[in-house]
Amino acid sequence: MTGVTALAGRPGAERLALLDALRAVALFGILLVNILSYLWGPVSLAVFKTPPTLADQAAYLLIATFVSTKFLSLFALLFGYGFALQLRALRRRHGPVQARAAYRRRLAFLLAVGVLHGVFLYFGDIVTAYAACGFALLLYAGARPALLARHARGWLAAYAAITVLIAIALGVAGAPPEEAAEIPPEWLERFEIAATGNYGQFVRVNLSDYLDMTAVSVTLSAPYLLGLFVLGALAARLGWLAQPERHRRLWQAARRLGWATLPVAALGAWLMLRAQIETPGAASALGFTLNVLSFPLLALYLAWAVHWRNAPALRAIVAWLAPAGRMPLTNYLAQSLAMGVLLAGWGLGWGVWLSTAQLALLALAIVVVQIVASRAWIARFGQGPVEALWRRATYGARG
Repeated sequence: MTGVTALAGRPGAERLALLDALRAVALFGILLVNILSYLWGPVSLAVFKTPPTLADQAAYLLIATFVSTKFLSLFALLFGYGFALQLRALRRRHGPVQARAAYRRRLAFLLAVGVLHGVFLYFGDIVTAYAACGFALLLYAGARPALLARHARGWLAAYAAITVLIAIALGVAGAPPEEAAEIPPEWLERFEIAATGNYGQFVRVNLSDYLDMTAVSVTLSAPYLLGLFVLGALAARLGWLAQPERHRRLWQAARRLGWATLPVAALGAWLMLRAQIETPGAASALGFTLNVLSFPLLALYLAWAVHWRNAPALRAIVAWLAPAGRMPLTNYLAQSLAMGVLLAGWGLGWGVWLSTAQLALLALAIVVVQIVASRAWIARFGQGPVEALWRRATYGARG
């Protein structure tokens, strides 16, 4: 028997399913953000081609407040969590030296997939940066929890400092520039090429943006990723998610941190929305900074998940979502393919006329299809197709 039902008779099965479900939720949140900027390139979340309706503004505010940076951060945290579990399993199976070699092969495969994905499907690829920072994460293999905690704080503090310094350099302390409420011509040109051009034209603009985004991800954003990776590894080592009842004070603090971050996220979202309406060519640096630094809101989401983990309703939701989280790389790539097929000029070209609210609804429709398809695939094969290749690259033909 495969899938979530196969876990029902084992202690801790529900907790494993909860981790898979969290991974699926993180992926779906990432799609909600990605689909808004898919045709525009690396802009601030979304661009309104026409004056936004109330539905468009509501969709923007909800996604910017509750989703943007939070679910990407959750996915990074779970990557670090998975690193700790996978490396422990590899060490038991092969010993410490071969375990590191196997994990390097795992990262090399991930890097190759990320490059192909970023060049040919979606400029905003996160897999390349994950793989690059994953090699640095190997330095923490076998590190004591105290060291993991200290370095997680250090990396995240460094990222916050870098973000604030960049914001200051962009003029947060000064008056916002007075510019017409018009979309910059270069943004419109990028949109037209991606939304109406052929695949070759799409790859050309996509490649340029991918190189720019990757350069930022593996330099300025590296402390953010490493901080969350190390924090996730610490969570796995200490059993924060597997045995939450042993860490009640931690989860109480997580709830307080999340609630304290919510006003920051809401203010950042509001400032970003107003700037996008009034001066789209001069997005609010303060709003963007607050949005970026509001990722600790994910602590509240996790605290809720572990608090209600045994509630029948949540257990039912987890059972439905977990299969999608067991094939995250397959689903992540499939999301980009779906965005291209539906929105780009080389596909159906729907991106020309879909509004922000309609794009959000389309993302939710893609999510529903992925949930159903993942359940069927996991029940039949036990792992995703890309995950099967990934496992083979890690362990070889006998893996």
